[in-house]
Amino acid sequence: MTRRRPSARLLLMVAGIAVLFLAPLHAQVDTCHLRLFKYLMGTSMRLEVYGATPSVRQQAADEAFAAIAQVDRGMSDYRDDSELARLNASAGRGAVPVSGPLFALLAAGERVWHASGGAFSTVSGGRGGDRPIVLDATTGSVRIGPAGGRVSLNGLAKGFAAEVAAGSLVRRGLSGTVDTGSVQYMVGRPPGKSTWTVGIAHPDRRGALLGAVELEAGAVATVTRATVPIDPRTQRPTGPAVSATVISRDGTLADALSRAALVLGPSAGLELLARFPDTWGVIVARGADGQLSIAVSAGHTRAFHPSSPL
Repeated sequence: MTRRRPSARLLLMVAGIAVLFLAPLHAQVDTCHLRLFKYLMGTSMRLEVYGATPSVRQQAADEAFAAIAQVDRGMSDYRDDSELARLNASAGRGAVPVSGPLFALLAAGERVWHASGGAFSTVSGGRGGDRPIVLDATTGSVRIGPAGGRVSLNGLAKGFAAEVAAGSLVRRGLSGTVDTGSVQYMVGRPPGKSTWTVGIAHPDRRGALLGAVELEAGAVATVTRATVPIDPRTQRPTGPAVSATVISRDGTLADALSRAALVLGPSAGLELLARFPDTWGVIVARGADGQLSIAVSAGHTRAFHPSSPL
């Protein structure tokens, strides 16, 4: 008996049915996750976005990176054309008006300088005993003097950039993380979890974690003694603290306070953090015997999970 070959029309019908069944499967291939890297502010920035559609996630990422680039253009201390560079060039020449964002960062820096007794400072150099920077909130102006003084936003700009960039996610109802190197800013909720978990690098073991902190949202800023080797109050090496991690809703303050806390050490550092609302930290110090010890802000020990052994 001769078997008849299927007609071309029948083959087309079968193919059409297959497409109808397969198309929805392909349309649903969306992980709801976007991860991007970009080199800005002298380091590799990482952005992770969850939720919505691919196009919305990409729009948020583009806006976030644009915001970081704008911060870099205005507040970089290695660009001759930045607003910060122009401010430094005015040292010893009287008060000059500055933009709102720059004034806000300098004001945050002065707040931490005062609260920490000088363990954090935006100003170096200059001559004379008076504080070499004066902010006038009425006119929005800043005076640096005498000549030779210099303002640096190290310990402020990356925390500020992280929070500003995270705003692009918040405005679209997305979740995610902005990582500017020393500061991570989390918004929303991570997929399948109620809190974010951020690891703290071990100071002696490359690639290992000392532990991890849990938080619902906000900034996590970590600095090490290699980042902040000098006490600005004495111009001598810092004390026994080898790393300081600060968790705060304010990215700028988290950045600055992590540096101040490292300089102050565990006891005074945690006392400083307790003076700022919604702020806590983990400070690691090395004893005379070379052993590490970990100090955690009171009331937050359950939010820190140490690795074992140290």
